Amino acid sequence: MNSGRRIAEGGALLALYCILLFITIQVPLLGIFTTFFLPIPFILVTIKQKLSWSLGYLFVASLLSILIGTILSVPLTLLMGATGIAIGHFLKKDKPMAPMFISAVLVFLGGILLIYAASVLITDVNYIEESMNMAEGSLENTIGIMDSFGQAPTEQVKKRMYESIDMINTLMPSLFVLMSVIMVLLIFFAAHPILKRFSDKALKWPHFRDLRLPKSLLWYYLITMLLALFVNTDKNSFVYMAITNLFFILQFFILLQGYSLIFYIAHVKSWAKAIPVLIVVFSLLLPIPIITTAVRFLGIIDLGFPFRETIKKKE
Repeated sequence: MNSGRRIAEGGALLALYCILLFITIQVPLLGIFTTFFLPIPFILVTIKQKLSWSLGYLFVASLLSILIGTILSVPLTLLMGATGIAIGHFLKKDKPMAPMFISAVLVFLGGILLIYAASVLITDVNYIEESMNMAEGSLENTIGIMDSFGQAPTEQVKKRMYESIDMINTLMPSLFVLMSVIMVLLIFFAAHPILKRFSDKALKWPHFRDLRLPKSLLWYYLITMLLALFVNTDKNSFVYMAITNLFFILQFFILLQGYSLIFYIAHVKSWAKAIPVLIVVFSLLLPIPIITTAVRFLGIIDLGFPFRETIKKKE
């Protein structure tokens, strides 16, 4: 590709990014939707150009983001740009989907943590801690209002309420990871049709029903469960936080494997496509722990036993 065409394409993609960034910042509701499209210009540039060109593109986009918004727009550009470059680099090298997804999640997670650390360093405010304090203050006000109407909750209920806030604080690292996973998934969904139209490098999605996580995950899950049950540590200790977060993340993956098995059974049994989708939606929306527990049990069976092969043979 000659330099003139390269500059023209880069300029067009830069203009596209500026438009998307302007909508994201200035149009609140639509901006939520366009956020997932911000990495796409960087993906396309990285697929077509050298890595050094992509980094230069990111630098120029960061400068322009100051003009479009404020200097606070630069972290968003760096975050989405770095994620887009990571995805584009793996696509250019024709790497498998799994390492590309994991790398994009790690880049996004690292960016979020760096932005948060920088904001705490600059403003000298721990936003997570402040949020937890606000939540506790709101809970105290709610209890006070209920008490004034003679509807005060019991001490046991109060204890559970405060423990739930403490648990959110403890699980904050895991929540950062889950947020990164969800964001990258949404970025992939947004990028898929555009890459299919404007690039020869497409995101090759495997069927969710074919998801098979490593069997070693089951051992990690069981060991972590035993540690959570028998290791007595202070709730404010690093060990407690590490075990709790690891158990939470492993539960998420086991749950994911359970949902994959449900989709596999639906495919083999020729169920209507809406049935497994409805099972997932209802199990996540209905506040009935036994449903998600049953799904996790299916995930454990799927990882530990040749359950799929048995179902396939019966058919």
